[in-house]
Amino acid sequence: MNTTRCSRGALSPRHVGLHAQLTHAGGAAWLQGLAAIVASTLFAADLVTSSVDGGGGRSGAGSYTNDGCVGGIGGIGSSGSQVARHGFAGQLTEVTGLSVTGTPTQLNEGATSQLSGAATMDDDTVTDLSGSDINWSVPSWPLASISASGVASAAVVYANTSASVNGVYLDVPGSNSVLVLNTDLDNYGIYDSDGIADSWQIQFFGFDNPDAAPSADVTGTGQNNLFKYIAGLDPTNVASVFRLRILPVAGQPNQKQLMFNPRWDDRVYTPLFRTNLLSGTWMTLTDTNVTDNGAERTVTDTNAIDNARFYRIQITYP
Repeated sequence: MNTTRCSRGALSPRHVGLHAQLTHAGGAAWLQGLAAIVASTLFAADLVTSSVDGGGGRSGAGSYTNDGCVGGIGGIGSSGSQVARHGFAGQLTEVTGLSVTGTPTQLNEGATSQLSGAATMDDDTVTDLSGSDINWSVPSWPLASISASGVASAAVVYANTSASVNGVYLDVPGSNSVLVLNTDLDNYGIYDSDGIADSWQIQFFGFDNPDAAPSADVTGTGQNNLFKYIAGLDPTNVASVFRLRILPVAGQPNQKQLMFNPRWDDRVYTPLFRTNLLSGTWMTLTDTNVTDNGAERTVTDTNAIDNARFYRIQITYP
């Protein structure tokens, strides 16, 4: 702390007169009088007192006065959301809220996200918190774990699934969510890598059901689960089957109509043909006309000139 004093003073008229009188009385008397004046002056200076309080002040003695001033010893400084109260004996704040965030907020299955947070105080200031500052609750699926430092690890999922994260800081809870993305459509549980999307199998058969196997046909239609998945059928409904009919075209002996259903916009249907079932390969039918009527499609083969033609519909489902 810096203290600045500015003092001013003067000899009283009484001291001046005494000095003049002693000068005319001779050398010895003059020295004696001067000594008395000096002693009187020093005595007066010894009486000067001063005091310093929180804001400075004035003091005096005889003909002397002192003006004292003290620089700032307190105040509030801020930078961004942080506030410091300089000069306070203590800064007491209470946490009133906790927000939780994850980086990134969307993560692939099997990947990690760094959790952190921010505490809101009762004076509306905000304190940033690292993942290790927060006590994290035991995670639930689709999170496999959360470390003490706030690293959240995602489990394998069968569909995009939101994960809840919960933590506590100084007895104040906070929560948020991160999204776990289903980046591999065929990697969940016993349905892993069987050629059918896990979400389709769980939708119709639930978790870990052998009836969802690609070769299974629980309705006995002759169309197994793998075909029903690709064709967009309900594997638990006996009436849900893919139908293909081959019909002649009236007045057009060299034409044939291929009528099939159901047809879905998110699938690709390629008509194929061959002239001999015992030899040769399936070829794409090119000379066609195509019309749709709801879920039914009609493909007209305008060049059916062979003695025999066999047809099939190739269905592609991304």
